[in-house]
Amino acid sequence: MKRARKWSIVVAVLLFGFSSKPALAVSPWAVMVYGEKLGQPILLRPASPEDFPAFGLLWWKAGAYSHPTRTVQGDPELLSALRNRPYVNLAIFWGQYDPDQLKPENASQHGRFYLPTASESAIVVSTVPDMQKKSNPIPKELGGFAAVWTLSPQELTTLKGLGFPGL
Repeated sequence: MKRARKWSIVVAVLLFGFSSKPALAVSPWAVMVYGEKLGQPILLRPASPEDFPAFGLLWWKAGAYSHPTRTVQGDPELLSALRNRPYVNLAIFWGQYDPDQLKPENASQHGRFYLPTASESAIVVSTVPDMQKKSNPIPKELGGFAAVWTLSPQELTTLKGLGFPGL
């Protein structure tokens, strides 16, 4: 009887372990890169949890959800510097979507990726992460984004490995 109970506990622990998701494994379901610089939108999806940190380069630094460490609104020089700089748009999808729902206006988080130049680093601006499957408006002006951060050459190499265009 004791042996049967031990086996049932072992089986239950194994089933729970294989079926549960790690608590710290947070990543959007997909990121769509789109805009005038691209002929067609490109959909990037994490292949495995090992890709989650790389995808975090496009959304996580928007800060502690509602309190980003650096904001677009708090940096008038940045607003001026980015005003005419080329960028691609980011539509960040939290939750699973059907293929016909994958449209920028359906994304729960939005951003812009300012491509690196010979003299300037890549910069990402983003709305605050909203980790729900719901549509949030796409900011029309740069000031509508909440957070801003710069990407290092190593981080750009990481994004290039995911298939990010233009790097």
